Amino acid sequence: MSRLLLLFFILFITLMSCDGRDRKYKKNVDVLKEHNLFESFSKHVKYIPEQPTEVFTDTILSTGFQIKIQYYSLENDFISRTTNTSNDNNKTTHFKNFEAQFQVSKNNNLITRDYINKEMFSKFESQAFWAAAIMQFVWIDYENSSDDFITLNTSFHLPETEVYKDFSIVINKFGEIKTRAINLVENVL
Repeated sequence: MSRLLLLFFILFITLMSCDGRDRKYKKNVDVLKEHNLFESFSKHVKYIPEQPTEVFTDTILSTGFQIKIQYYSLENDFISRTTNTSNDNNKTTHFKNFEAQFQVSKNNNLITRDYINKEMFSKFESQAFWAAAIMQFVWIDYENSSDDFITLNTSFHLPETEVYKDFSIVINKFGEIKTRAINLVENVL
């Protein structure tokens, strides 16, 4: 019985000495680094856009073309940018990629249905550009459309830069699709 009492007394003293006095005057940052938890508390993650985004456009032109465009963010496909802020904090921003599904009809007859994404324009730019770019917009180019074809435009952007690349998609009344790069910068001599 005395051994049990002695064991209980030693256990009691051991547990009472573990009150955290050794960390009383340490900074929180030091305690977190000591336990390898600093990185998880110092990361700030932001998604752009924050919520799933979807835009649906249904347009009927006087030329007989009907265009349906469904433009949406891809939740598990994004471009990440990490910056160091003050106090050793990291800020990571995830820019979500976008994709568009379109359907073109002429006089109520479906002529084509396809997707607009980076793969469609891969021959126009380097793989490095496409790895860092996101789709910004998709719109109908009314001025460059006629009775025989419809033109869609799209723009890709490198986040946090001023670099944009614009492309057009020409769809004729037989459903044939042609893509080309658009240079919107004027050359002034």
